[in-house]
Amino acid sequence: MKRSLKTLKFVGLCAFAGLFAAACSDGAVWAQAAAGSWRNDGMTICPIKLAILVVVYFGWLASTSWINNDAERLGDPDRSFWNGMNLISFVVGALVALFVPIFWAGLPVAILAWIIPNMIYVKARNKDMLDADKVMTAGHLAFWFRTKVLKQKVKPKALPYEGGSTIQLAAIGKDLEEQVLVGRLFRSRQLNNAVGYNLFRELLYHALHNRATDVAIEFGAEETKFQYQLDGVFHPIADAFKNPWTREEADCVAEAAKLLIGANPKDRRSRQSGMFRMLYDKNKKGKPLTCDASLETAGTPTGEIFRVAFKFQAARLRTLDEIGVSPERQGKMRELINSENGLVVLAAAPHQGLKTLTTVAFNTADRFTRDFATVEDVQNPYETIENITLNTYDSAQGQTPMDVLGDVFFKEPKVVLVRDMVTTEAWKLCCDEVKNDRLIISTQRAKDAVGALIALLQSGVDKKALADATTAVIAQKLVRRLCEECREEIKPNPQILKNLGLDPKTEKLWRKRVRPQVEPGQRDYYVPCEVCRDVGFQGRVAIFDLLEINDEMRQIIAADADLAAKDKALRAAAIKSGQRGFLVDGARLASEGVTSFEELVRVLK
Repeated sequence: MKRSLKTLKFVGLCAFAGLFAAACSDGAVWAQAAAGSWRNDGMTICPIKLAILVVVYFGWLASTSWINNDAERLGDPDRSFWNGMNLISFVVGALVALFVPIFWAGLPVAILAWIIPNMIYVKARNKDMLDADKVMTAGHLAFWFRTKVLKQKVKPKALPYEGGSTIQLAAIGKDLEEQVLVGRLFRSRQLNNAVGYNLFRELLYHALHNRATDVAIEFGAEETKFQYQLDGVFHPIADAFKNPWTREEADCVAEAAKLLIGANPKDRRSRQSGMFRMLYDKNKKGKPLTCDASLETAGTPTGEIFRVAFKFQAARLRTLDEIGVSPERQGKMRELINSENGLVVLAAAPHQGLKTLTTVAFNTADRFTRDFATVEDVQNPYETIENITLNTYDSAQGQTPMDVLGDVFFKEPKVVLVRDMVTTEAWKLCCDEVKNDRLIISTQRAKDAVGALIALLQSGVDKKALADATTAVIAQKLVRRLCEECREEIKPNPQILKNLGLDPKTEKLWRKRVRPQVEPGQRDYYVPCEVCRDVGFQGRVAIFDLLEINDEMRQIIAADADLAAKDKALRAAAIKSGQRGFLVDGARLASEGVTSFEELVRVLK
């Protein structure tokens, strides 16, 4: 850049020297012969003409330097073109002015050769810029004059998209160029003077302030409804805005949000999705907090629904204590995870912490006396675990665990974790490897332990191989924690104690606070809880269904019966063997006041 700029200055200086020579000497024969020559006889310097030429040259030099630096700062790929255009134009203008015998006729040519390229660059530069970033406009020149010349302290006027909520948004996308992302954000901000953009920001800020992890927006024909997901449960929100959105405002929000993620704003029926980033609030160090979010849209019979999911950085839980396993169950889990051979299946429904359970299971295993290996999809990465050999496949390229399992087993690891074993061939191979004194740990999406076995059979996994290899299924659910600030103590109903399997002499349980009814004319003394935002719950804790497979269950799994009959028989066999599933942990948490009986009913129904 510096070398290019020096070349411009040198050539421009040569052109200026030519003008200067023409302005102060006889120079050319044709000029002397012309009537009204702008030169006197001999070497006579005109101070006014010289001053004008100096102003023109240094003005061209300053503007050319600014264009060069500005184009580089903006990453303009045409920077060399703008430099060349300024140089050639000025040199040509200087030559034309030199051959015009009348100074005051040639001078405008040189000035135009300087000004026109600058105007062309400014027009091209301002085309895709926000109003605040444009130059040489009336507002920009007035601001420059007041601040640079008059030395006034002027507070810039806030742009439309800067008002309202303090949260700021940015477009993001994998493998997308920066210009594409900037264009998305620009179009979203500029739409209808940022009305939809600002309302969307305000809704997101309100959601974050109220601890929401997801936001559902239902655009109906008559009104727009909002729901926030708190601790896994959606709650209708009526006070997100002082005034309900009008039909026009709702349309602006929908269009602005779609423009931000690169979706088609005119398509109100198809499923569309994308990502964006939020910068919100500030911590004590003054650094903005960032959070990525996904947006999914889908048409409904009466309009359209948006689902925004915040991708918070989850707290890393590494031990059985941290995920809430009771001391009584920890011993059994450690025994299963550290057994010499067998198939242990980890199960949970979507959004119920299966990744965390998998990480904790391997952290619990003894990884220092045995060789461990793990297989996972690069498109669905998990947390890295120490002292484990990682083997990956790429589902985007059509690969499956079978593409790497052969090499993994050839190296003879004692324990293999196969996350998301998506093919029946992989399940069959892993079940067979159990016979080689190998422990296999894998995952399955299911609501409970028996449901995980039924799901595997339904997917086509060989029933005899599954029955012979499986030693246990550990399933997990998340229940909401009662807010310790506002929970209420109640005297338990004997039937509830019986259903939970608790001691009939238990004197108290807990529930979320119930707002008392106020009779007409009476004063309402109820004060909402600031800790949980009056939801009654704050955070979640895990409960577990630990199903140990015995000989009776193996016979049921391998039998030639329909899946519904197997499901019923397996549950009966589990109860017969004294395994009570999630209820063991649920009853303990209810008796300790961690959760409520009503919450257990909601989760376990």
